This record gives sequence, structure tokens and C-alpha cells, in this order.
Amino acid sequence: MNHPMRKLYYGRISTTDGQSAGSQYADAEAHGIDKKDVFIDEGVSGYHVPPDEREQWRKVEHDLRHGGVLIVRWLDRISRRYDELHRTMRRLMELGVRVECTLNGMAFDGRATDPIEKATRDAVLAFMAAQGEADYKNRAEMQRRGVAIAKSEGKYKGRQRATSYTDIKGWRAEHGATIAQAAQHFSVSLATVKRACAADE
Repeated sequence: MNHPMRKLYYGRISTTDGQSAGSQYADAEAHGIDKKDVFIDEGVSGYHVPPDEREQWRKVEHDLRHGGVLIVRWLDRISRRYDELHRTMRRLMELGVRVECTLNGMAFDGRATDPIEKATRDAVLAFMAAQGEADYKNRAEMQRRGVAIAKSEGKYKGRQRATSYTDIKGWRAEHGATIAQAAQHFSVSLATVKRACAADE
């Protein structure tokens, strides 16, 4: 008996990505994924926390143990480490999972049988995994340098808020919005909205 193929969306948000759960839920919805099939690990580094140590990722792998389709924004959502990403993707490929990236439509198909197709898939995968780790390291290095320069010039003030508390407070008052609605509108966490409403600005 053939089961319909399971289609899941996995997202991961670290504290430094600049992405929000809202944007990844919207990405999932745009690709026809039901909310109950969306798994997002929040506040988790793709470099420091391996996939199998993340609660939502473990659910994804469990649900895909008989194959299916995994949709991610990009492979760095799974991991930013070459070895981790490579190992995890090999596991998915062996389970016959098809991994699709919404960022550019790239797909890695675990059901491929043609040797050339498999070799091409694996070579591209290895390259993408290496690029993901290199990008992470470059960005971290640039950030360190930028902070060091700013500190030496007395300009470093720590991370700035992307949205001012005044904006959040004003928008909520104007629209009579709940904390959850405000969080969704500004793509920020509930905690940020609560802080904004408690702030005297």
C-alpha cells in the first residue's frame, strides 16, 4: 500500500541570523506546507549545535525515516558545519528523502538511481556544505574585525534593535493589536514586544 509522500519544512533561527520564525512559517506556507508539518528550532546556532542535538530536527528525521520530501530555505538551516551537514544529508539520501531549497529551487534527491546523477548530486552537496562553513567563518571573522575597529574608535555600542520599542508600542495602540499580532507584524519575538510595552520611551 502506497502512502502519500510526507512533506515537511524545517527552519532554524539562531540569535544572529536576522531571520524570524515568522519569515520561515511564511516561506513554508508559500510552498504549500501545512503548519503542523513545519518544524523550527529557535535560538539555535547552526555551527555550534549539531542537528541531532536539536529537538525539532530530531522530530523531522523521525518523520522522514521512511522517505519523503524535506523543504528548507537553504542547507545552512540544517547545519553550517561541513562534516555535520555532509553526514546528515548522506543519512537523508540513504532514507530516500528529497531535500528541496526554497532559496534557489535546488534539490537533492535520495531516490536518484543513475550513477552520474548521484555523483553530481553528491559533488554539489559537498561544495555547498563547504561553502556554508566558509561563509559562517568569514562572517564571524568580519564581525570580530568590525567590532575591534569600532571599539578602538570608541564607536561600538553593542547590537542595535532593528525595530524601536516606540514603533512597536505605537503600532499596537493604533491597531488595538495583541502581543502575538505585534510580534508577527514586526517579525520579532513575543518577549521583544513585551519589553517594548514595558519600556518608557
